[in-house]
Amino acid sequence: MSLSAFLSARYGRGFRDRAQIEAHHARAFALFRQRVMPRSPFYRDLAQVPLAALPRMSKARLMENFSAINTCGIRYDQALDVALRAEESRDFSPMIGKVAVGLSTGTSGQRGLFLSTPRERALWAAIMLGRFWPSLARRQRVAFFMRADNALYRRLSNPLVRFQFFDMLTPWQDHLSRLEALDPTVVIAPARILGQLALAGPRIAPQRLISVAETLLPEDRAAITAAFGVPVDEVYQATEGVLAMTCRAGSLHLNEGWLRVERDVIDPATGAFCPIIHDFTRESLPILNYRLDDVLVPDPAPCPCGCASLRIARIEGREDDMLWWPGRAGLRLVPADAIRTMIACLPLRLRDWRAIQRGNVLEIWLDGAEGDAERPLRDALADLGRRLDCTPPELRLHAGLPPEPDAKRRRVRVLPA
Repeated sequence: MSLSAFLSARYGRGFRDRAQIEAHHARAFALFRQRVMPRSPFYRDLAQVPLAALPRMSKARLMENFSAINTCGIRYDQALDVALRAEESRDFSPMIGKVAVGLSTGTSGQRGLFLSTPRERALWAAIMLGRFWPSLARRQRVAFFMRADNALYRRLSNPLVRFQFFDMLTPWQDHLSRLEALDPTVVIAPARILGQLALAGPRIAPQRLISVAETLLPEDRAAITAAFGVPVDEVYQATEGVLAMTCRAGSLHLNEGWLRVERDVIDPATGAFCPIIHDFTRESLPILNYRLDDVLVPDPAPCPCGCASLRIARIEGREDDMLWWPGRAGLRLVPADAIRTMIACLPLRLRDWRAIQRGNVLEIWLDGAEGDAERPLRDALADLGRRLDCTPPELRLHAGLPPEPDAKRRRVRVLPA
């Protein structure tokens, strides 16, 4: 299966149309109901229940029922103990038998565990290598930046791939000499780290740059591409699995070869939705009828690559961080992209920025602003309100950057008043 997954990811053209996707899902879930669900004490008696009628899952509910849902007979406290010891020691090699355990804090601060079996790790590596391996004719060197290592990621290492993990909790300067010594052909890192590398200017010339774990904003993509001279690919992966990847044409597509995604639409005007995931490749910890609080904006236009899997125009962020401003027709969703565009169009230079809404107050932090920022920012905010037919909140302007509440950078956030 790993070889066929590798070949499909590298040379396949994806699904031709929606009917082919539906047929693929029907076959995959029929097998999943037969082979996997009976092995889960939680799902054993639900194997014939329609997907939408299965218990609705969130990260909290998944963790509450972890011991019963997983098919490996692993208790929650047992898995958490392994994960926490790995986090403390920074030694991520211990497993429970052949099952790897990972810990995710998530942007919401809700702690989550994930599992991966040898089969799942092999499938993941086959897809990643098939899609992003620069050249089969040459040995590759992969630099992987992440908060925590895992056997899942180390599965990328093989005789033709030299894999090195760069711990994001290590001081930044300690990475640069190691990175230059490795001279990676592939760099996999959160968008923030890729941006730091672009600014630091290490003497490396990667052939592939892959952004993971954070939303890749257009301005960051442009800066990183300009610094390294290669486009930035994107993998939208969460604790719940690989949800989307960029295609050869540069579009972000839902990974409908692995999972089925229903849409819980929160803004009919844009089609913005929270995904409800049914994964038919996750056997160790089944992910079924699982609602994420990420907000995705679809792109209905056909992709030049020819794949019919749904295109994602952008990932707005978390549902809790959506800005809703009052308008004549009720509350109006203000896309994070509108705030980014407003900041980008200000007639002044910036190093960075943040926008935080607390009740009816919008705090905007401008780092390194040159010149008077308050008047053009107030004018831009009023213009945005007119264009969206809504009333902006009160503006408070700050210099510098606020403290980050978690490890993942979020330029637009909503906090309690």
